[in-house]
Amino acid sequence: MIINYDKLLKRIKHKYAIPIAASRRAEELEDFGRPKVDQTVVKDLGDHVSIALKELEEGVIRIRNEEMLRILLPKVD
Repeated sequence: MIINYDKLLKRIKHKYAIPIAASRRAEELEDFGRPKVDQTVVKDLGDHVSIALKELEEGVIRIRNEEMLRILLPKVD
């Protein structure tokens, strides 16, 4: 199963938020979470980070407060 990063960037406008959101979701999956994607996808991907990225790509999970993501934008003068 391939994760389409371009599709992720269309959903989440701040590219630096993608690894942060994926890592937090992967921690949840490791601790107590259940994947929100199809079980065949889970078997194909295997690790928690890939599953989290696939969930973000498909839109089954999302970032709650996108306004807070503005701090991730680089300041260019």
